[in-house]
Amino acid sequence: MSSANYVLQVRGICKSFSGVEVLHEVDFDLLPGRVHALVGENGAGKSTLIKILSGVYRADRGNIRVDGQVVEILTPQIAHSMGIVTIYQERNLVPYLSVGENILLGAVPTDRLGIVRWNELYAQAERVLRNLNINLDPREMVFRLSPAEQQAVEIAKVLSLHAVTGFQRARVVIMDEPTASLSGAEIDNLFRLICQLRREGVAVIYISHRLDEVFEIADEVTVLRDGRKVLHRPIGEVSKEQLVKAMVGEELSFTSIAGVIEGESLLEAVDISSPGKFEDVSLRLTRGMIIGLAGTVGCGRSEVLQALAGLIPITRGRILFHGDEMQGKQMVEFIRRGICFVPSERDRCGLILGMSVAGNTSLANLKAVSRGPLMDRMRERALTSHYVRQLDIQASSIDQEVQYLSGGNRQKVMLAKWLCLNPEVLLLDEPTQGVDVGAREEIHRIMKGLLDKGKGMIMVTSDLDELMNMSHVIVVMNKGRVVAQLEAQKTTREEVMAYALGERSPSQPCAA
Repeated sequence: MSSANYVLQVRGICKSFSGVEVLHEVDFDLLPGRVHALVGENGAGKSTLIKILSGVYRADRGNIRVDGQVVEILTPQIAHSMGIVTIYQERNLVPYLSVGENILLGAVPTDRLGIVRWNELYAQAERVLRNLNINLDPREMVFRLSPAEQQAVEIAKVLSLHAVTGFQRARVVIMDEPTASLSGAEIDNLFRLICQLRREGVAVIYISHRLDEVFEIADEVTVLRDGRKVLHRPIGEVSKEQLVKAMVGEELSFTSIAGVIEGESLLEAVDISSPGKFEDVSLRLTRGMIIGLAGTVGCGRSEVLQALAGLIPITRGRILFHGDEMQGKQMVEFIRRGICFVPSERDRCGLILGMSVAGNTSLANLKAVSRGPLMDRMRERALTSHYVRQLDIQASSIDQEVQYLSGGNRQKVMLAKWLCLNPEVLLLDEPTQGVDVGAREEIHRIMKGLLDKGKGMIMVTSDLDELMNMSHVIVVMNKGRVVAQLEAQKTTREEVMAYALGERSPSQPCAA
């Protein structure tokens, strides 16, 4: 095929940082109107490659062609002018500005005195939203939107560049983990938008750790491993097993659990309510059991988890731990009793990024690494080394700052922090969000090992594979209420989604 047929071509790209090569002779081709998935483990070089394509980094060697022509210098502004736009995993929106202001940020229409022409601003933003079939009010404040709606605004923002700045219309859209904080229904909406872009001839580079999404939306796939391209095929010519083997260099045996566990009750919620968040939620967790909380983003599932950890108060109902009343107690008492909460936003709420692996690991149990009022560094190193080995945390040393670890290793450090307390119940909010397939399976094996020790877990996850394979019981929520309790082994994805979307009436709880 002639190079002119490709909207983007990369040849022999190499990039090193501090003498360490992170990309080696990478080739990458992109056709208009195609969705090209880029996958690989954390540290494989995906982020570096897309930053080169978007002009953030400059390659040490190799060349980039747009429409067959070599681009000698590529900066973010030049990339935008050529129609190459990137939507990063971390949203770049101003929460206390309106949807319209965010979409036209940097190109707000003003008169000769510099006064904003608000009617024109909202009219322009409304045209952008309408063209993308996004049903949002341009006057709505961004902080009031759901994560999925904010994702749509991010997309509208980058795709509006040509309309408001004179740049060429978007021809290449790079999406970095666009579904990380979205649930099933919201992912479907995003996929409809991607399909619309594809019909309009826009090329999409789609980066995701969720392989089911790759098989659903992509036309072709490229795998990077250790900075090298190891596979490129049409998506119909590769299996999930082949893709995983290409990513990690070996076959993985996927962890799963099944069956309803009968045993000693650990944690029980009896008709608990928190106005505006959830109403009349009941569930019972026993030893060796994982309950999966399912539903769309905003259904109240994360808030239930936080209430069970003592983070937010309940106004009605009872929380029982080994039969003892816990409602009304502070979070520190929940932790002292052995109930620990692992948040979804590990970098913002779970870890201190500038602190070492050892410092983060011992943070929740300083008593174990202290002699009186003083820290005992030998104890801290021994404690951390134990969990680094047990959880297979990949770090240059226990003194390495966690900000330099991969997402999967950060997640394992956060787990280590709470495992130091030997908790009986772990409350996990999106435990594998943003980690690669290898780290995901390692975390699942850790979870299964904890079950074998008699621990109990309640898990919120937007990943249907994880929900079905790593839950004994699935509790489905819709609009703040439990609408179904299902045995994972006896239900289907379709049934779970039907309840989550309100397409089925509430069912009777399963025996648990």
